[in-house]
Amino acid sequence: MVDALYIAASGLKADQQQIDVISNNVANMQTPGFKRSRVAFADVATVTRAEVEQGQPLGNTGAGSEVLTTQPTFSNGAVQQTGNTFDLAVQGSGFLEITDGNGNRLYTRDGQLHVDDQGRLVTTTGLPLANSIQIPPDATNIKIDLQGQVTATLGTDQNPTTLGRIELASFPAPEGLRSVGDNAFAPTPASGDPSIGHPGDPGFGQIQQGALEMANVDMVSEMASLVMAQRAYQLNARLIQAADQILDTINNLRR
Repeated sequence: MVDALYIAASGLKADQQQIDVISNNVANMQTPGFKRSRVAFADVATVTRAEVEQGQPLGNTGAGSEVLTTQPTFSNGAVQQTGNTFDLAVQGSGFLEITDGNGNRLYTRDGQLHVDDQGRLVTTTGLPLANSIQIPPDATNIKIDLQGQVTATLGTDQNPTTLGRIELASFPAPEGLRSVGDNAFAPTPASGDPSIGHPGDPGFGQIQQGALEMANVDMVSEMASLVMAQRAYQLNARLIQAADQILDTINNLRR
């Protein structure tokens, strides 16, 4: 009966983690480029009866459940037109490569860019693109084509000047990326090393100026998952109450 308490406690912990993940998904429904996460559960019952009969130890047999992993889901979100010059909707499997304050390369689908006081194209959190595209203060008629080429008219020039080219990164297994907050991801051994290319190249996706990719969160699906997680949480809580009542009865019998 004591085992039942630990089994229910493991279920409560796993269900709470799932509820936290779902809540984070719903809270970021309006965040451009946000990717929903999903929870994968595993039974903590790795030793079968046949293995016990063969002399293997019981280990964690019947010890409940645990969260095996929490992974982002990189399906494409809907594209919303904004008309803003530096908004870039990324579609396909590509990521914008950015650099944090420590020089680490991070990756994001949030194409809501702007120009900082140094003339660099940066994200909403101030992280610059890794290939450091500079926008001069006298630049006008700024265009970013489908191949990522950035052009602008400078000063009194009549012809446009090429300022740089947007790069995209792709991964062999993007679901292995690790979220580091602020809508950014870091590579891991599970994701593999990034490959760098340009919009329109095979396997790197496309970009669209004046638009944003919205979150890939579906409210109906998330609410259904939340209801199931809450019901599972309640059942585990009732199991703890039932085990407590049985233990209390046994304790009184001993008296």
